[in-house]
Amino acid sequence: MVKRQNIAFIGALLTAWGTLGCGTAMSADNTVINEAVTADACDERTQNDDKLTAENRAVDKAGLAAVKLSGIIQKYYPDLSASALDIISYRIIDEYMTDSRHEVTLADGNRVCVNLHADVVLTGEQLAALVQEYRDSDAPEEQIEAVAKQVNEETSFKPQKLGDKRLLHIRKMVFWNGEETNHYQDLLTGLFSHSEYFYVTDDAKLADYEVVPRLLKAEVDEIDTEHHKMQMQVELDVFSDKIDDFLPENIKQTHFILFAADKDEQEIADTLLRKLLTKAAEETGAKINKFEAMQLEKSAKSGK
Repeated sequence: MVKRQNIAFIGALLTAWGTLGCGTAMSADNTVINEAVTADACDERTQNDDKLTAENRAVDKAGLAAVKLSGIIQKYYPDLSASALDIISYRIIDEYMTDSRHEVTLADGNRVCVNLHADVVLTGEQLAALVQEYRDSDAPEEQIEAVAKQVNEETSFKPQKLGDKRLLHIRKMVFWNGEETNHYQDLLTGLFSHSEYFYVTDDAKLADYEVVPRLLKAEVDEIDTEHHKMQMQVELDVFSDKIDDFLPENIKQTHFILFAADKDEQEIADTLLRKLLTKAAEETGAKINKFEAMQLEKSAKSGK
C-alpha cells in the first residue's frame, strides 16, 4: 500500500494536505463491499412538526430501507433476526454510508416523502464485526425504547421564555497545520440552530458557549490500483467562560471510506468532512442540551 503525500485538498481551503502519518494496509483477501443503494420513504407530519423535522425522519426511514433492500447484510448473513438486521443497518448508515443525497418528492400539510441515493462502502471484516456484536443482541427494540425514554426524561426541563435561552458562538475551523477556514460555517450554524436551549450568535462577546471545530487528521492511502482509502478525524471543542459548572467537552469523530481510484478526491473529502462534522455537532448539541436541562431542573427543585 502506498501513502501519497501533499495531495490537493478541498479546492482552495488548503494548498496541500501536509505531511501525513502512516496507515495500516488491508489484507489482500479482505472483501470490499461497495454498493449504490436507493429507497423511497414518507413520514407523517404531526401538529407541531415543521417540514424539515418530518423530512429528516423520512430520510432516516429511506436510509434504513435502502440498506435492507440492497441485501448487503442478508447476502452474507441470511439468518439474522429482524431486530438485529435493523440495528446493523443503522450502524452501517451511521458509519459506512457515504455521498448520501435525497430529494423531496412530496411535501404537503400531512406528510413529506423523499427519494434517497447513497453509497455503502465497508469491508467484509467490518461487517463481520457488526454482526458479531448484534447477532445475539437482547431485545434491541426494548433497549432502544428505554434509551429514548431516558433521553426524553433528561431533557424534559426547557426554557420558559425565549430570553432564557443561551447563546452559542462557532469559531472558524482550525486545520492540523494551524490554518483556518470559515468554509463550513454555514453548515455548522445550521446544525446548531435547532436547539430549544440556545441560539447561535455571530458575536463571540455575547456567547455563553464557544465551539471550535478542528480537522485533526486527513490522509489518503493507495490500497491498490483500483481502490484508495481516505481517513479523517474531526473534533469539536466546546467550552464556556461564563458558566462555572460546565466542563469543556472534546467530541471526536473518526472515519475512513474506500473509494474508486478514478473518483474526485476533493469531492470525497468534502463529503466525508461534512458527514463527520454533522455527527460531531449532533453529539455536541445533545450534551449542551442535557446540561442545560439539568441546570433548569436544579433551579426548579431549589425554587429559584
